[in-house]
Amino acid sequence: MAEKKMIIDDIECTFTNERNVLEVARNNGIDIPSLCYCENLSIYGGCRLCLVENERGAMDAACSMQPRNGMVVHTHTQKVLDSRRMTLQLLMSSHRAECLTCDQSGNCKLQEYAHRYNVSEPRFEENTYTRLPLDVSSPCITRDPSKCILCGLCVRMCSEVQNIGAIDFTKRGKRAVVAPGFGKMLSETGCVGCGQCAAVCPTGAITINRQITEMWKMLNDPNKKLVVQFAPSVRVGLAEQFGMPADEPVTGKLVTALRRLGAEVVYDTNLSADLTILEEAAEFFEKVKNGDKLPMFTSCCPGWIQHAEKAHPNIVPQISTAGSPMEMLGALIRQQFKDEDVYSVAIMPCTAKKFEAQRPELVKDGKRLIDLVLTTDELGKLIKAAGIDFKNLPDSEPDDPLGDWTGAGVIFGVTGGVTEAVIRHVLNSAAPDTLQTIAECGVRGLEGIKAFSVTAGDLTLKIAVANGLGNADKLIEKVESGEEYFDFIEVMACPNGCIGGGGQPPASNARKRERMEAIFKEDEACELRIPSQNPAMKYVYDELLKGRAHELLHIHYPLHGHH
Repeated sequence: MAEKKMIIDDIECTFTNERNVLEVARNNGIDIPSLCYCENLSIYGGCRLCLVENERGAMDAACSMQPRNGMVVHTHTQKVLDSRRMTLQLLMSSHRAECLTCDQSGNCKLQEYAHRYNVSEPRFEENTYTRLPLDVSSPCITRDPSKCILCGLCVRMCSEVQNIGAIDFTKRGKRAVVAPGFGKMLSETGCVGCGQCAAVCPTGAITINRQITEMWKMLNDPNKKLVVQFAPSVRVGLAEQFGMPADEPVTGKLVTALRRLGAEVVYDTNLSADLTILEEAAEFFEKVKNGDKLPMFTSCCPGWIQHAEKAHPNIVPQISTAGSPMEMLGALIRQQFKDEDVYSVAIMPCTAKKFEAQRPELVKDGKRLIDLVLTTDELGKLIKAAGIDFKNLPDSEPDDPLGDWTGAGVIFGVTGGVTEAVIRHVLNSAAPDTLQTIAECGVRGLEGIKAFSVTAGDLTLKIAVANGLGNADKLIEKVESGEEYFDFIEVMACPNGCIGGGGQPPASNARKRERMEAIFKEDEACELRIPSQNPAMKYVYDELLKGRAHELLHIHYPLHGHH
């Protein structure tokens, strides 16, 4: 596409297919403020903070302004600055500003812009924020209507990307509020706890349900054995909270930090990601052999499982019964420390894991498999609170005997990773050219829906990968109408997979791409690349599972029916 040029603040800025002046400016290193804009959502133009002035002195919102060749705009004239300050003062009067005790303090865009534009006191005496109560009905996220500035980001994320529409604008004028319809709580809607609304909320109106206090209690409890596992994506989200590059995994530092916090045993969930592949692949081939209804859907994403239960109950029997890697490692930890008083904690990139851990199906032998789930974001806060200098920590290894993992486990963190790991296992070859062929078969990349075929022996498998629940819905519709046929479908609820989870630090598309690169870097650094090479598997099956693999590692959701 031909390159065009426009002038922003006397700087020549090139652009090609950017959809508005805001994107052109940001791509050229000029940060125009905005509270209602997201590159992945429709343009709303509601906050009016991104106003710029053109050469004729007229002001327009940069987010809805089409860039034109030769256009001239100014982003910080006196007129623009006065308008921004007035807008911020209006927003502050409708937002309950208790910054010292707010979960988002330090990460709040409204707070950041108030500092940037020197708005130190409210202009209006009357506070117009809503007095509606907190919504703590979801185990995953907390909604505080009094901090909502009606930017609509959560509404658009929930309806446009996730196709759920659990929240929307209700009432009018001064009484307008973002909430579930008909006075419901979040838990009474189609909400699956994916946390994508919290990831885009610029204030503290929707936040992760933080359980840091519970973790501190356990860290200081001498009677409990604290065993912690951490998921593949945590190693690529945590670095950013300490000002480190997103494209470098920090696995070794993460293990050291958890030990310094007080974890007695640290395991990498990659081990059970390998295990998930062995169980899921065996189940898939069993289905093929028995002529069961296909496609088989993956089961490791709890947001997707809930969405299937709520929106597509008819396909629940086609979802793999293999538990998620978190569930499987939780089961192994209970077997490994059978006679000890273990408190089992999982560090996940995902807010929906908090719901999964509480499910009745995650009780085996009368014990809950996971006692507490903390997100990447919460772990970062814990490490900071403990005064640990994360950047300069030495690297260390996870504990034995469940310390081994392969590259197939780590790629679970990115969309298509589960599928790529399954293909590696099915072809059962770690030869460099085979791995290269698999990587190039169409499974990699951050597109919303990917479809491709893979041949293993005399079997050709049609596979699809979807990330974001709206994309999953589109795919299911095509399958159910007979327009498309697939043998295997991977679904991740969050856009771009777990690297973009609701519990990760919020990230732009470019940042998520860097996280994806870090995941593949970690995979390539592994000596072992296919699950069957994992030396710990013999111990897992012979010593811990002892013939109870199906009972301990598989989950039968209510609609699955029992085998």
